[in-house]
This record gives sequence, structure tokens and C-alpha cells, in this order.
Amino acid sequence: MHNFIYSCFLLAVIGISCKSDKTIPAANSTNPNTTIRESKPTSTSLVKLKKADEAFIKEATSQKPFLMITDSIWNFYFALSISEATPKDNLYKGRWLDIKEDGSYIQGEYENQTDEGKYLYNTESKTIEFRSINKDTSSEWNVKVDPTAMVLIGTATYNNNPWQIKLVRKSGKPQAGVPLK
Repeated sequence: MHNFIYSCFLLAVIGISCKSDKTIPAANSTNPNTTIRESKPTSTSLVKLKKADEAFIKEATSQKPFLMITDSIWNFYFALSISEATPKDNLYKGRWLDIKEDGSYIQGEYENQTDEGKYLYNTESKTIEFRSINKDTSSEWNVKVDPTAMVLIGTATYNNNPWQIKLVRKSGKPQAGVPLK
């Protein structure tokens, strides 16, 4: 019995001693090749937004259509930001998104078109990247879709997307004064 306890104690001591040392080397260290990098993005870090360049347009137009996201107009139902308080009303009221089979998208508010561009949908990672052809904007989203709704969850790729947006599948654009069901 003492051997068993002694063995457990010895294993615990070895396990603790083999644990990696997380101390940061001193600033006046003698090793000139050692650098310390912070992996957290700072608020002043700049992220380059990508335009819908020729290579992106070619890839977007040659992708195989994913009918679960291209067969209807998506009406914005609700949006939440992880960096702001929960809104009491839909900040995107009246907005819609039409994702086309040819790799293009159109976005608008009620009857007005506000943006258009190209998109790439990755079926393996379930992400979609939008790049405007009118503005210098780009965004990437994780996609969760079912027959009646789609949820877009913003990724940190462009450091501009702290949103989660629920969209509902409709046959047309939203109309002013008519609530979404």
C-alpha cells in the first residue's frame, strides 16, 4: 500500500516538474534573438479590407451555387452586437440580402438597393465572404442555415464584424409597415 501511495506521489511530482514554465524573459535578456509578441489585436491595429478584385470575381462567378442560400431573398429579422448593448428594436429593419447563384449579391433597404458585390461561400467551413464592388468594404461570416432562416455570425477576419444577424427566407423584399413573420 505504501508503494502505491509513493508511486502516485512520485508521478504527481514529476507531472508538476514537467509543466512548461510560463515566465516571460526579462527585458534585458542576453539572448538578442528572443522577441515577445502579443497575439491579441489592439484597437489601433489596421486590418486591410479587400475589394472585389479580378481574382475574387473570377472565383466567385465560377463557384458551384449552394441553393440553400441562393433560392430566396433574405430579410433581416434581428441583429445583435457583441460590442454594444442589446437593441430594443431591429437595427436592420427593412433591410434585405439577395444572394444570387452567379456569385453576386445585392443588398438593400425596402425598395432601394444600397450595395452590390460578389461573395464566396465555403461549403466545408460554412463561411461566406462578401466584397462590395461599390464600396471599400468586405466582411466574413459563419453561416447557419435551415429551410426558414439563416444566421450570420461575424468573424474577426477584417476586425469589423461583431454582429450576429438572423435573416428569414422570403419571396420578396420587406415592405414598410408590414412586420416580418
